[in-house]
Amino acid sequence: MTGQTNHSTNAGSTPPSGAELAALLEDRLVGEEWPPGAWLPSERALALQYSVSRPVIREALRSLQERGLIGVAPGRGSFVREVRPTSDGGDPLLLVRRGEVTARHLVVARVMLEGQAAALAAQYRSEDDLAHMRRILADFERQSVLSTAADLDVAFHEAIAIASRNPVIQIMFGSIRPLTHGVVLRSLTDRAVSGAAVPLHAVILDAIANGDPDVARAAMTEHIEAAQYFYGPDLDVALTDVLRRRAARAPDVASVLSEVSRSIADLPAYGRPVSPPTEPK
Repeated sequence: MTGQTNHSTNAGSTPPSGAELAALLEDRLVGEEWPPGAWLPSERALALQYSVSRPVIREALRSLQERGLIGVAPGRGSFVREVRPTSDGGDPLLLVRRGEVTARHLVVARVMLEGQAAALAAQYRSEDDLAHMRRILADFERQSVLSTAADLDVAFHEAIAIASRNPVIQIMFGSIRPLTHGVVLRSLTDRAVSGAAVPLHAVILDAIANGDPDVARAAMTEHIEAAQYFYGPDLDVALTDVLRRRAARAPDVASVLSEVSRSIADLPAYGRPVSPPTEPK
């Protein structure tokens, strides 16, 4: 049929394994070729399309079902589950894969989360916490390799989350850590952003060391919100696209930016159920 994407394996190529087929089908789900609530093709149709046996199809579908991407209606087939980050087992990183998360979304969320984390760290940090943060910043300031500098930058923010002594804040930071890493890379390749944001690391650390939660929160907020003032159009573009475009404009660091963009796009996906459609299509 004209205009229809051919997802079958190439003639003469090795048929995919169950795991490989699950990845192929997941790409189609993420791309919403089959929208939430839609029925998947039958096992027989998929077996013919991908030139594999029915057991391989069942293995792939079982994997997708275990990860919450599809549901199974006995005797009727498999249907697509709606994916929302607030659902049981949901993963907000699927929204990133679909291009629905922008730098602005992340800035707003990080201000709420990390501003409070910094304030709590000012109240509950230990001397070991402070020593750890100082070591990270000292290494960061000496670092000339972009990828390592970004790792250290994120590690500093993670150390603050740990010093908050709030396990929920720590879990929440962990869930957005890959996205934070992507934004940090974008910021470190922009002189305007890094010039405004990087000096605030020391201000944040001093406020935490001095036990001043208000200053710590304000400094962290100013640090994160630097992106809002200097990102320009990148602020409202899908984060993966921002990194790809930045790579095109910064050939000296293109490989690092492209790799992070790919790693974000390849993050695992999980879903939430919706009622199966009334009639299979």
